[in-house]
Amino acid sequence: MNLDQVLYILKTEFPDKAIDLSESLELIKEVLNDTMNSINHKSNDAFTKRDFAARRQYDDMAVFIHDYEQQIDQFVANLSVEAIDLANEDHDTDEETEKNKIPNYADYMVDFNVEHTLYENFTHKRPFAFRINEKQLIEVKTWQEMLKKTAELLLTIDSERFLAFEHMPGMNGKKNKYISTKQEGIRKPQLILDKVYIETHMSGNGIRNILLKMLKAYGFKATDYKVYFRADYTELNQD
Repeated sequence: MNLDQVLYILKTEFPDKAIDLSESLELIKEVLNDTMNSINHKSNDAFTKRDFAARRQYDDMAVFIHDYEQQIDQFVANLSVEAIDLANEDHDTDEETEKNKIPNYADYMVDFNVEHTLYENFTHKRPFAFRINEKQLIEVKTWQEMLKKTAELLLTIDSERFLAFEHMPGMNGKKNKYISTKQEGIRKPQLILDKVYIETHMSGNGIRNILLKMLKAYGFKATDYKVYFRADYTELNQD
């Protein structure tokens, strides 16, 4: 069995796992991109100090990592999760599915004072709140609400920069728009401050990935954004 056959079976028989895999790879891409930026700073610093041996070492690292970036890009493209159409048009988000399955909500509550980052797995989790740069805590009930309120904050900071996301390939899917001034091409559009629509038909990890891209475009670090969980349903979803 070759890779194409494996991917075909994943997409047709295990679409939820194909989506999880694609979203995890997107997160790896973001981390690798951050790593490349850090290497670039080190390389430039080495050049300034005329430490050419170190400069060559950093350049070699960058070439090595870039090769893996390209392989991941190709793998994600071959996986073509968007063709799954999120399993089907009636596919529930993690939160909607869990809401129907939870026997006792209180049993799965967690300490909402514990800080989490955007580099964590949000599958089977429910959010309680988030904050940026130690600003006021903003409470939310769903990942979709967290995306909406974060988008509102960023739009308030710089609306032109946010509206430019519509034309940035990395901010949109290959077939569907995630951010647009028009509703067309968005499965479940949410209007933000009467200016732009964002896609909300995404899992917690899908929202995590687009938040990372938005924050980076505004010059925020991933660690500037803190997330607080309300509940963790992982135990209920173990096979």
